Amino acid sequence: MITNHMRELKTNSMLFLTATLLLIASCSKKSVQTEDPANQANTEEIISYLASQGFDQQQIVFENDRVIVEKDIILSFPELEQRIAEWKSVATEQRRHNYIVSNSYNSNITIYIDPAVPSNWRTAIQGAVNNWNAVPSSRLGMSIVSSQSGAHCRVFMGYEAANWIARAYLPSSSGRPGVSVEINSNYNSLAASQKLFAITHEFGHTIGFHHTNQTSGIHIPGTPTSDPNSVMNSFVLPWNGFTSADVLATQILYPQ
Repeated sequence: MITNHMRELKTNSMLFLTATLLLIASCSKKSVQTEDPANQANTEEIISYLASQGFDQQQIVFENDRVIVEKDIILSFPELEQRIAEWKSVATEQRRHNYIVSNSYNSNITIYIDPAVPSNWRTAIQGAVNNWNAVPSSRLGMSIVSSQSGAHCRVFMGYEAANWIARAYLPSSSGRPGVSVEINSNYNSLAASQKLFAITHEFGHTIGFHHTNQTSGIHIPGTPTSDPNSVMNSFVLPWNGFTSADVLATQILYPQ
């Protein structure tokens, strides 16, 4: 069904198609591994934006200089860039899961890395652990262990020709951390700083953070209502440290 909102998007898109289009590499499921890492991240950002607007991720098609959504809605890259810029500037608030990690676990969340995880992802995992451990005035702590037995969270490799870099479980109702982080080997060519961002982000899910640029979860009282560069945004950026709101949200959920 084509709604009025869809018609508006379609009309605006046709206007933009008369302008000069920004050419970027398309990201099909077969070509994603050979793309420039920056274009991979841009693709993730576009998909995250469209998903946040209610579009089905399975019906997003990249076609040279445009994106086709739900078969008959055409969006140019310049239009998407403008929409994403506006999207980043609003409704990017720190949000949490119903459950967070209890005090029984949150000061030493143990992480096991599967042997099949490549060294460059291992570096990112260690870096992500260091990032969360460095948050000041928080009781939160993580460590990497050599045995899977008893570990709270397992990090392992998966593969899917799809538009996700990694995915993780949220904490359980019993207060345990998310049980696993799966990395999509389809994105092994990402830059090291993007790998670090992605794993730091996924560990954020395992301790109870939702995406800041989507509406799931509960707003964390006392945190800003706009944080476009948060590590918990659903698109991947080069790692540039936690924002002040990331730090504040962690201190609120896991006070020292």
